[in-house]
Amino acid sequence: MNKEQENAKCDPCERKFEENVHELVNEVEGYTDKDRRNKEKEVEDAFAASKTEPKR
Repeated sequence: MNKEQENAKCDPCERKFEENVHELVNEVEGYTDKDRRNKEKEVEDAFAASKTEPKR
């Protein structure tokens, strides 16, 4: 198999990955400051429950 054929095998995987990335980016682009504060609080609360500090 040549290099081109090997790369062609991952195209469906790469496409799915790219679709997932675009979906996540679109979700985040719609965040407001309030959404961000709520998500940060959610993360901080989750770490507080496990007594582990989030890494920044």
